[in-house]
Amino acid sequence: MSKNTLTNIFLNLLFPPKPYCVICKGKLEQPTLLLCQDCKDKISPLNEPLCKKCGKALQIERRNMLCQDCKEDYHTFVQARSYGRYEGILKQLIYEFKYHGKQEIAVILGDLMFDTLKQLPWPKFDYLIPLPLHSKRQRERGYNQAYLLAKVLARQSGIPIFCGLTRVKPTEHQTLLDKALRKQNLKGAFKTVNCRKIHNKTLLLIDDVYTTGATSGECSNILVEAGAKAVYVLTCARG
Repeated sequence: MSKNTLTNIFLNLLFPPKPYCVICKGKLEQPTLLLCQDCKDKISPLNEPLCKKCGKALQIERRNMLCQDCKEDYHTFVQARSYGRYEGILKQLIYEFKYHGKQEIAVILGDLMFDTLKQLPWPKFDYLIPLPLHSKRQRERGYNQAYLLAKVLARQSGIPIFCGLTRVKPTEHQTLLDKALRKQNLKGAFKTVNCRKIHNKTLLLIDDVYTTGATSGECSNILVEAGAKAVYVLTCARG
């Protein structure tokens, strides 16, 4: 039995397939796909030119450029990349995944992220680090979406998961805050778990959406301060 077959069996057990598209509710030719071909065709990957640091789409047709945000703010992570823009079908998928309890969408989003990861000239990673939720918010939601994405990526890539961060302070929703307040909101929100395990390791932070980079930046700061060799960031979408 091939590795891909075993992966599909595992994912089907983890997230049992439904016969209708999770977005348009049209009937699926293959129930295991979750998303119909019409909806899938409307999801487009981000293409160059992108900011060489955070992956934001740029208007200027030149490579190795920094966006204005990255010119103004230093991030300790080496590079961040996302599959696509936070809009249209991709935005709908993430919303259903996070706020309507549709955990099976992790399979779709995780596959898109793995497609991105395969194309990047990044180093070998020691661990996938899912961004944590505060325990109160995780109880309310019932799951951590970043961890579910990391589980799909771990199966596809063979990179082990390590929950090396914990969220120790409840914070306001970042979507309600401007850039400056987002940074302030996150101060002291995260701590590392088992610093020895991440010492001198190359880590890949996993989350659903990269917007201003405040959350990814704060988490990468904490990991680097704890001794990580390098931190990269991979998300489904770029806001």
